[in-house]
Amino acid sequence: MGNDFIDIKVAIPPKTANAHTWVEMHLPNAQTLGRYCAWGIGRVVFSLGLFSLYGVTAALKLGITICQSTENAVKKLLKVYDALPYAGVPMSQVIVASAAVIEEPLEIITDIITAIEGKQMMIIGEMGTGKSTLAQYLAYTVGGAVKVYECEGTPTDWSGLEVIGRGENWVAIDQGMLSDLDDLSNQMKIRNERGDAALVGTERVIIVEEYPELVSKVGSSGEWLERHARRGRKARRFTILLSQYDRVAAWGLEGKSDLADAFFRIRLGKKAIAHAKSLKNEQLISWLKQDQSHCLLDDYPFKLPPYREMKAVITRNGSTIVQPCYDNAINPQKRVENDLKPASGEDLEANCSDNDRVLWRLIQQTGEGKSNSAIVTEVLGFTGKRYGDGAALLERLRKQFGG
Repeated sequence: MGNDFIDIKVAIPPKTANAHTWVEMHLPNAQTLGRYCAWGIGRVVFSLGLFSLYGVTAALKLGITICQSTENAVKKLLKVYDALPYAGVPMSQVIVASAAVIEEPLEIITDIITAIEGKQMMIIGEMGTGKSTLAQYLAYTVGGAVKVYECEGTPTDWSGLEVIGRGENWVAIDQGMLSDLDDLSNQMKIRNERGDAALVGTERVIIVEEYPELVSKVGSSGEWLERHARRGRKARRFTILLSQYDRVAAWGLEGKSDLADAFFRIRLGKKAIAHAKSLKNEQLISWLKQDQSHCLLDDYPFKLPPYREMKAVITRNGSTIVQPCYDNAINPQKRVENDLKPASGEDLEANCSDNDRVLWRLIQQTGEGKSNSAIVTEVLGFTGKRYGDGAALLERLRKQFGG
């Protein structure tokens, strides 16, 4: 074995300490003091940081609580505020309704003869809107002798009709209107003595072109208008007044609403649209702009008959009706009877074949696929009481042309 020895130190057992034993205590050195100071500073820093976080959290919680309380208070206030317009009724019990314009379909007038029954007629429209054509169609459809007051017309205007006043012959118009007043008085006398039946067959239609111009230039025009407005239809006198003016004053009717009510007004073209605008009816305005045949009968939509139909009625009646002849009403000649005697077959073929051919060609062009009643009313223009005459004419044309 080697001679290695291990030095083992044995701890000396402590002495027994009592109250009188002195224990030696050593003060920490500077390194130890520095370490404790560093630790203390770190502990203070951590404590301050944690305290700051606690403070921020508490502040945020307080802010959230305040915001939530404010929100709840505002909601309760809004419930009361929203109920104020409804007398305090909660909004949950209020039914909110909104107004909406519902456009109902327009009731369009197509049977003009039935619609104007019992009143006189005014046709208002600018030049080129077909006032004269419509006036002649109404005159022939209503029936009776036709008389025209026209101060500016040419020899080709109102062909086949008795025309008074051409060349601004105001004297002739005045005398003609005075004659109309005598005729009206005579008609009313017959009616009062013998009844309405005695006037059957004496119907007459009087057309006045640009009537407002006559108001200031024809002395008898005012009385003529007033008496025909009040009694004309009872005396079987139907007046049709034409004009480009739509003002009451121009017609001499200002302050005379009762006379104005005796007339229906047909407004054509721009005059109809302007009147619809005054009614503030957008649906009516839109309908009027769709087609030239759309117009107004007073405040109501009215669709004119097809142009071919109106021309067919004018052509047919203009070529077969002999009108009374006057020399501008200054030197009246003997009146020719309005109603013709039935012609023989040879005379009918000789005198009316051209007109019949025109009518038959019109029927072939526009009447294909239509029933007999539709041809009579829509193509030939026979409506109302004259339907039977139209049916007889259609039957004669079919036999004549083998249709």
